[in-house]
Amino acid sequence: MSTGSRLRVDSGDLLWVPLLTQYTASGAVDPSRMLAHLKSIRHSVGQIMLAGSTGDGWELDEAGFEALIDLAASPEMQAQDPAILFGVLRPTTDEVVARLEQLERRLAADADLAARFRGVAVCPPVDPAASQDDIIAHFARVLEVSRSPIAVYQLPQVTGCAIAPETLLQLVAEHPRIVMFKDSSGEDAVAKSGRSFDGAVLVRGAEGGYLDALSPSGPYHGWLLSTGNALGGPLRRLLALRDGGAAEEARALSVEISGIVDAVFSLAKDEGGANAFSNANRAMDHLRAYGLGWTEAPLPLKVNGEPLSRALVGAVEEKAAELLGLAPGGYLSNAI
Repeated sequence: MSTGSRLRVDSGDLLWVPLLTQYTASGAVDPSRMLAHLKSIRHSVGQIMLAGSTGDGWELDEAGFEALIDLAASPEMQAQDPAILFGVLRPTTDEVVARLEQLERRLAADADLAARFRGVAVCPPVDPAASQDDIIAHFARVLEVSRSPIAVYQLPQVTGCAIAPETLLQLVAEHPRIVMFKDSSGEDAVAKSGRSFDGAVLVRGAEGGYLDALSPSGPYHGWLLSTGNALGGPLRRLLALRDGGAAEEARALSVEISGIVDAVFSLAKDEGGANAFSNANRAMDHLRAYGLGWTEAPLPLKVNGEPLSRALVGAVEEKAAELLGLAPGGYLSNAI
């Protein structure tokens, strides 16, 4: 992608998914398990983010992040051919710059990886006291020392600060490499401000209200949703219904998905060991991986090295089995 042009949704693909990071028994990133997961959703997911919040991007160390770059550069990933964003999620400006330099060294040496690369998602600094001027200075420094397209990522649940609409306006006016704005706050203040952001794509990361979020009725061009890790099929059906003029069926499906996702996320909020987005989606993915025989399979590991709780997976099964389309076996059943 040219670094002087904005990322657009010319392909009509409205769905991006922050892929789960999977782990081996030793706690290392498990590329084989991640590829199996991606292959299982590839029919509905063509655009992914690695090392996003759902993929434990805040917790991954340098070796873990390098392992995800290795995965993105692998022939097996090339065969799947997804468009790829990377989360560069670090608490300070200097740490963001260091991780971005780590990624850009690899991109400069690998034309195939660069061809699938679409940019990096960067949050404001983790600082509840950060002013809007501090946020502008943070992104200006990141852009000064990098070459990559930048997706500005609104995540006040982690950073403690929020980007104002006027701040994003200034940033996109001064920096054409800002190509996307992702908002996971659930407040939607920037997108609902009525401002035009010079061609930057606005994607919603908060779950629920899926249909109402999208243009032309809503303010967003697309979604970047953690639930695409398990619910890519239903989300694609929702888009097909909307685009086919089946407004009533689309609204009913949007309400159904919203209700089940809200329940699943509520179940995951006290799990611990990772954020609720990761835990909820890991539970749904485990059910898809092994189907109704999931109790015979080893539980997946969270980023802290502990297994996901059996109680959470069982409770998620009760809430989401029908929407997940659970069958006796799943995409990893032959591994049991």
